[in-house]
Amino acid sequence: MSFEFDGADFLKGLGAKELKTRAASELGMRDSTDDLALISQNIAPIDKSTLRKSVDVDKRITWESPTRLVGEIGFSAVEKSGNGRFNYALWTHEQSYNLGEQSAAAPGYKGYSVGNKYVERPLKGESQKYLGWIMKEIGKGLGL
Repeated sequence: MSFEFDGADFLKGLGAKELKTRAASELGMRDSTDDLALISQNIAPIDKSTLRKSVDVDKRITWESPTRLVGEIGFSAVEKSGNGRFNYALWTHEQSYNLGEQSAAAPGYKGYSVGNKYVERPLKGESQKYLGWIMKEIGKGLGL
């Protein structure tokens, strides 16, 4: 009595599931970065609106390893002065400061107030929601 197992079809099926899982993960990550960019854009300080308009709408979604997917958003507002270039986006994100009149009067967005850490605060606050979105897309991609 013998038993034979040809794993080719099985392995082919695993390969297809991996591709579906990766594609679904990317879709969930894209939805998450879109949401993070929207929230961040609406709670970034307002001076000339340069910062809010600078949000990178071409968010980068990259696989850093076979199991690590990274989504990025970015802001870029650099001002030039007699002292050189000043990274306004970095400063307004990282430093503590008094909001200007326009920023202080702004309503915020989805429970987040206008101010510093405008990417970090919603990322931390929404991370479980984003993980849920990614898992939901993976489940749909696998037909679960």
